[in-house]
Amino acid sequence: MVKTASVTDKPIQLRVFPHRLLQPGTAECLLNEIDQVKGVIRMLINGKNLPRKVTCGPGTGSDVNHPDRTIIHVGGCAFELHIIVGEVVVEVENETAVEEVKKACERALPFSFEIKRGHFIKRRPTLTDYGKYGFKSRTDERLNLDDERLLGLIDPNAKAETHLCITNTEEKP
Repeated sequence: MVKTASVTDKPIQLRVFPHRLLQPGTAECLLNEIDQVKGVIRMLINGKNLPRKVTCGPGTGSDVNHPDRTIIHVGGCAFELHIIVGEVVVEVENETAVEEVKKACERALPFSFEIKRGHFIKRRPTLTDYGKYGFKSRTDERLNLDDERLLGLIDPNAKAETHLCITNTEEKP
């Protein structure tokens, strides 16, 4: 079930920017705390890439065994971290959820952080979204999507959708 906001009620987007890069355990704790907040629509993590292979230099093609490239569990979904988490973008339904996200960050992060409001994830379909999902029909301009939370989260350079984790489609208690 996808939650939809009314026309007058636009979702609020927040960028949680910790003053340090997050270790996998801290990132997992933070994401689980934010996932427990009622009113969170979607989350997006950003950070520095952790490559699988050396791309240049004398060791080109050899494996990179970085200790931060681990599997974490968020909201009942397990996925491998391909980045060192540097920021988390969160979209929430209302103002009370904003305060709850701040409290969740204070519980999970043992150091300082900033939370900024803004527009960080696209709310309308992009050309890449149409290319990836297509239209429902020739006369219909809507996308052929089961879950509208995917809008603006498509990486056109990604080879697969393995970097996407849908944790919970039900209402939170």
